[in-house]
Amino acid sequence: MHWTFIIKSHPDADGNPVLQALRMAASALADEIGISIFLTQDALSLALADADDHTARHTIQRDLLAEIRELGGEIRAVGLEWLPQTPPRPLLEGVVSAGMKELVRISKMSDQVITY
Repeated sequence: MHWTFIIKSHPDADGNPVLQALRMAASALADEIGISIFLTQDALSLALADADDHTARHTIQRDLLAEIRELGGEIRAVGLEWLPQTPPRPLLEGVVSAGMKELVRISKMSDQVITY
């Protein structure tokens, strides 16, 4: 079984949907469900290694991303070319850049696609 999580909410959004998505992904991994996470739109800042958003909320979210990577979850960033900064910014360890084709391909093979 494989689930795809598309996280597009801002890390500071009301209700903390990013944290909820990451907690659900970690729980799925613990239950032996393969997962892929795609960070896109407002959630792209979580993928950046040089982000300067050092709030407690962001630290918890990044810690969960690290735990998910350690458990074998795949984490991809989609839409980096739309970020206003050049040259390209470095990504967190274990996060890879991906395109829409890869998002569609993995979503098609997934048993469930969950968007936050």
